[in-house]
Amino acid sequence: MSLERLLHYVSLDGAGGVEQQFVDFVHAARQRSRARHAVVACGQGVHPLVAARLDQDVPVVFEKYAGGVKLPKWPRALRRQRQRHIVERNRPDVVLIWNRLRDSLDTLAAAGAERCIYWERGASWFAGESPAKRDFLAAVPAIICNSHAAQRMLELRWGYAGQVRVIHNALRPSLLPAVAPEPRRSAGQDALTLGVVARLESIKGVAVALHALARLIASGYDATLRIAGDGPEHARLRALAQRLNIADRVVFEGMVADMAAFYARIDLLVHPALREPFGQIAVEAGAYGVPAVVSAVDGLVEVIEHERTGLCIEPTLDAADYRALGGDDAGLPPFVYDPARDTIAAPRALDPETLCRAIMQICNDDTRYARMSEAGLRAARERFVFDNHVRDALASIESFRNSGRLAPAW
Repeated sequence: MSLERLLHYVSLDGAGGVEQQFVDFVHAARQRSRARHAVVACGQGVHPLVAARLDQDVPVVFEKYAGGVKLPKWPRALRRQRQRHIVERNRPDVVLIWNRLRDSLDTLAAAGAERCIYWERGASWFAGESPAKRDFLAAVPAIICNSHAAQRMLELRWGYAGQVRVIHNALRPSLLPAVAPEPRRSAGQDALTLGVVARLESIKGVAVALHALARLIASGYDATLRIAGDGPEHARLRALAQRLNIADRVVFEGMVADMAAFYARIDLLVHPALREPFGQIAVEAGAYGVPAVVSAVDGLVEVIEHERTGLCIEPTLDAADYRALGGDDAGLPPFVYDPARDTIAAPRALDPETLCRAIMQICNDDTRYARMSEAGLRAARERFVFDNHVRDALASIESFRNSGRLAPAW
């Protein structure tokens, strides 16, 4: 029996990776099947960038609002009644809960757990060991994960014992190059330009990239770092660049609209994140022929094939070391996934000296660099195809609707 109605529960207050993936998923899913999609916005509103891109004929209602009035938390019966009303009106075959470990118990109760799938995209890393999260995971029967790391985080940290299907993220159509680029043959011969693409927050490890740049310059490289992104660490990172005497070699580009032009300006992506459930930015860089050096943490090793599309470097510095480098450990999660040991542990940072040497290894070897550039382009074309991602997700959802089991991988 084909899927007819799908109800999405998702927070759309922001316009980050989850929200953008959601918008493109709904659009592509509607092209592939005749199922009706409806959205329950779980926050206070819909970000203007999301509203502009979401298909205009997809209905959106608000979980915590009725008649334009926000429902109070107490008595809880008001919000529970709202949930039941939404489900009864939409009559979904399947309810898909996007990355919301907390505040979803009422959704399970209203829809019936047997109709619910949770799509994990990083929430299992967040701080907060609330009973509600564990109760939700004890009740939800099926989970789609965007990486093997996400699956193991759910199992090792939260004790999830239900069925899981890993469906890797893919490169959204809006991020594809307009014209397929040719493989790059070498890094900058006379000058080396590194790139960071990240929200400027402590979890992204940008302070490590600044220290690695300082070491490259001290070793005689005419190196520059261009940073695409903004966030709460902006001023802190500017001050660190000043202290390291590299401020004239660091370009803070802010939010970049034309990412194709940004990738054309850099030779190598550097992504020293302390946590990264998947690592979409590394896929995107590969689609433009830019090799990457990344932390060997969480899902990044599933995106970057070590020694093929880039290098995955094991992080070895603890929180005290990271603070000494100018990083802020206040916003770090309690655990990350260590793929080498299949365990969870406290987050660690890359050693800037190790990162510096890895950059040199790639950029001093034209043959290696060209091979990685070509492999990254091939991975974007073959491994991270958005249509395949949507096909696999819909097949799993439809299988769950018909049999209670997620479909196996194609």
